[in-house]
Formats: sequence, structure tokens, C-alpha cells
Amino acid sequence: DKQDQQQDKQEQQQDKQEQDKKEQDKNEQQQKQEKEEQQDKQEEKDKEQMSKEDIEKLLNAIQNQEKETKEKLQKNKKQKTKRKITKDW
Repeated sequence: DKQDQQQDKQEQQQDKQEQDKKEQDKNEQQQKQEKEEQQDKQEEKDKEQMSKEDIEKLLNAIQNQEKETKEKLQKNKKQKTKRKITKDW
């Protein structure tokens, strides 16, 4: 009878150890998955952010475009002032 009790106790301990191991494995797997998700999110953020070079290129392009527009406006102003008005009366 005592042997049966001891055996039952050992089996319960083994079951508990197995459950603990399974739970630990599950927790480790969950932590690993969360870490991978965080890395994925960080990579997406990095992709969304522009590099310094990209920002400089964009700024230069905008400045060039603005410069060209100003030059066109100045040309148009000069052309308008060059017209001679002749009186037709």
C-alpha cells in the first residue's frame, strides 16, 4: 500500500515536471514570437523613415524647382515691360 502511494506520488511529481516543462517551453516560444514581432515592427519603422541623403536630395530638388520658377516669373515680367504701346487714334 505504501509502495502504491509512493509510486502515485512519483507519478504526480513527474506529471507536474512535464507540465512545468511544457509551460516553460510555451513561454519561451511566446517570448521568441514577441521578440520577432518587435523586430519586424522596428524594421518597418526603419523603412518608413527617410535617410538623411534622401531628405537632402528632396530638399535640393525642391530648391531647384523654386529657383526655376522664380527665373520664369522674372522673364515674364521683363517681357511684359518691353512691350511698346502705340497709340492708335
